[in-house]
Amino acid sequence: MRNVTMLGSALVLVWFSLIEALPAATPAPPPDTVALGKEFGVIVGPLTLDVRKELNVKLTDGVAVFAIIGNSPAEAAGIKPRVVIVEINNKRVRNLEDFGRLLTEVLPAGNFSIGTWEPTSPDNQGQSQQMNFYFVPNRTD
Repeated sequence: MRNVTMLGSALVLVWFSLIEALPAATPAPPPDTVALGKEFGVIVGPLTLDVRKELNVKLTDGVAVFAIIGNSPAEAAGIKPRVVIVEINNKRVRNLEDFGRLLTEVLPAGNFSIGTWEPTSPDNQGQSQQMNFYFVPNRTD
């Protein structure tokens, strides 16, 4: 019995090592990126194949906006859910890491721009997709 248990333990360890080596299908955003996004007023996630299909976009770079938090800089700027953030202050956002790094640079001072790619919808007068820019003003209390 002891040999089976040891063998079982060894197999479990090998299995966990293999799982850790495989990339996750939908990686979770780093915790500080989630917190920075919430401070800005957005709930974001990676631009996975499923998200791209849902949003009807062909982009592979960017960060999907799932929701906007009320009374936030993002809401004040006019950013809407179901867009893809592709730029912050004219710097490209390829993924969640870029998003977090760039927000760290711009949030303390405020007064920055966000570039979004917006998918097809009846709200954009039949245009297929469009790039929009939003100015995020410095919040004063």
